[in-house]
Amino acid sequence: MPAMKFLQGAFFYVLIFSAQMLTAQMLTAQSTYEKEIEVYQEELNAEYRDKDKSPLSRKERLAFKGHDFFPIDEEYRVIAKFEPTPDAKPFPLGTSKGTTKIYKAIGNLHFELDGKSYVLEAYLEQKRFTIPGMKVYVFLPIIDETTGNSTYGAGRYLHYEGIPEGTEWVIDFNKLYNPYCAYSDDYECPMVPEANHLPIPIEAGIRGPEH
Repeated sequence: MPAMKFLQGAFFYVLIFSAQMLTAQMLTAQSTYEKEIEVYQEELNAEYRDKDKSPLSRKERLAFKGHDFFPIDEEYRVIAKFEPTPDAKPFPLGTSKGTTKIYKAIGNLHFELDGKSYVLEAYLEQKRFTIPGMKVYVFLPIIDETTGNSTYGAGRYLHYEGIPEGTEWVIDFNKLYNPYCAYSDDYECPMVPEANHLPIPIEAGIRGPEH
């Protein structure tokens, strides 16, 4: 009997130790991810304080306290399946200035949130793509159910610096940011195509201004 009790005690100790280790690993992974997003947010705020990069006026920069963000939620970091659309034609996309810029859809990103499937289109600006030496940015704008309520009324942006390799792309909605037009009428910002209007609230990334 003593030997049996010893084995039982050792078994439960191993279970508790394993659970503690798993919890510690999960907390470490979570804190690492949260730190990554916090660094991103700090860099975005620093950009808005930089007179050479900021869309804010001098007076606005001096008063700038930092952006308002939704709480960091790793559930909004999703793996999307990229499906190329090689036959897509360039199209004129309207801007905040009433002009157009030529974009081309390079593929569809299929992903899930809360067990439901959604699709976003990824775009390339054709002029930027054809200028030698210019960086290639994949443009991923969205409108969602927070748009015009708790987030900017013309939508928010994501982008990739360069075209990601492979068919698995990360969409991290915690990195959603505003177009410069949210802060100044001096900029010409592309509108969000209807294909990227999501029928759900994306409560991640930057909040406001609503108007």
